[in-house]
Amino acid sequence: MVDEIWINRAISKTGSLAPNTVFLLKDLFTGVEWDKLSPGDKRDFGRQFKSLVNRGAVPNVVFLGKAQNNSSRYRKVIR
Repeated sequence: MVDEIWINRAISKTGSLAPNTVFLLKDLFTGVEWDKLSPGDKRDFGRQFKSLVNRGAVPNVVFLGKAQNNSSRYRKVIR
């Protein structure tokens, strides 16, 4: 299960991205870290993160839409 620690780490990592960077949630973690999550946990994590982005709880990040693999795409912006 994805907990608040994962969410906080993801939000923190978005702060170090360069402006206009387009990314997927999994891009914020190493492959080894990401692979520790089950497919269901990855989906739940993605839904939680997207919800936070859409509510404005993740500073300077906007939802762009879906990538070809159905993952959500985001962009780091400066407001």
